Amino acid sequence: MSSRTSTRVVATGARLVAGAIVSAACVAGAVIAVPAAWPTVEHTAQHATITPVAGDTLLSCAGSFLALGRDASQASQLSVAATPQVVRGAAGSASLDAIELGMAGVLDDQAAPGFSAAPEGRKPALVAAAQSLTVTADDLAGFAASACRPPSMESWIVGGAGTTGSSDILLIANPGAVPANVVFTEYGSQGGTHSSELVVPPRTQSTVPLVAGSAGESSPVVKVTSSGAPVRAALQSSLIRILDPVGVDVQDAIAQPLKDFSLLGVRAVVGSSDDDNASTAVRLLSPDADATVTLQPRNAADGSKVGEPKTVKLTAGQVGSVNFSALKPGLYGIDVSATAPVVAAAWQTTGFVKGSDFAWMTPAPTITGETAFAVADGPAPQLHLQNASDQATTVQIAPVSGGKAQSVALKPGGGATIALTGSTTYTLTSPTAVRAAVAYSGIGRLAGYPVWAADAAAAPVTVYQR
Repeated sequence: MSSRTSTRVVATGARLVAGAIVSAACVAGAVIAVPAAWPTVEHTAQHATITPVAGDTLLSCAGSFLALGRDASQASQLSVAATPQVVRGAAGSASLDAIELGMAGVLDDQAAPGFSAAPEGRKPALVAAAQSLTVTADDLAGFAASACRPPSMESWIVGGAGTTGSSDILLIANPGAVPANVVFTEYGSQGGTHSSELVVPPRTQSTVPLVAGSAGESSPVVKVTSSGAPVRAALQSSLIRILDPVGVDVQDAIAQPLKDFSLLGVRAVVGSSDDDNASTAVRLLSPDADATVTLQPRNAADGSKVGEPKTVKLTAGQVGSVNFSALKPGLYGIDVSATAPVVAAAWQTTGFVKGSDFAWMTPAPTITGETAFAVADGPAPQLHLQNASDQATTVQIAPVSGGKAQSVALKPGGGATIALTGSTTYTLTSPTAVRAAVAYSGIGRLAGYPVWAADAAAAPVTVYQR
């Protein structure tokens, strides 16, 4: 190749390279310039936030304590063993209207009490009711107290037994205006489930003997699921040992399985080293998955930990139990922490002979803001408070009818007990999450129930216009 030809080739190659570089730069500049130079068009849909109007608050009470089969010729016949004293109250301008829930199959044309309260503006009425009763008979004896509760679509009963000496009845109330289709799913200590169904007519309370689905089962748990209308589930329990009555109870249902919660108002009275006859014990079920559960007792007066925690491993769908009979006499809370959602309730008794009484305590839900709770008449009622938050708080307790309010300071995780007056309705106000339960204790008398938050107003809904 000649020197002139080489020069042309080099020059041509240089022009090509330079052209490629210029072209690449132009393309890159165009790509960068497009989003920077072109205008953007944005459209924000018009929207409005609306708070739905709250509906009526419906409260259903357990009603009279029922005796099953007192007439030997009618073993399935229910009769009234004791009628309750009911206390009700409303805060502010709210008011409660009485309703009656018919009880088919019960002698003397009985009805369970209930209440209805219209909302105040867009907020549910701040109302509460509770009942208590004392049974004194050859076949039934003891004291029972329970709160009147709104219905729900799902609930759990953790308590009772289907063994000899136990006479336990599920109470299923439908305070609404349409029928409720109810499905019962029974769990036991051996695993497996049994299901049954029931239609509960509107404005009625139906009864189902617990033994119907849990015959021979010493530790049943029952899931109650409703469609068509929500129902209020409760359990009426009684126990006989060697022909002597040793207590009665009316137990509220649990809303749902949880991983972390607390059982408040648990009273240790007498000790027992026998797991089959524990004086204080916790029944547990993990319905859907194997779980490891840790239970830590706390002193009710200040929330301090008592002893070492106990750990139990649960098989999914199989009921378990933990014995706390070694606790010294006193009032306690038991914190429950699990690796999977569980349901639990605490059993407590004053003894094992004639003249004794027992009670079940279910988890106390968290409360923030203001709620109302009723204290039924009974022996030495106390409010057991627990701070469920990691910051200090002050709780206000005040009678709705007027009178001196009480302020209770709680450190993070701390607890307190407050003496209450029976047959009185109170408001409880806290800026942070707390738990509370009402507990009764006397000679041969034991009862209690958790304080539930007032029905929350319907959450605001944001509506967008396309």
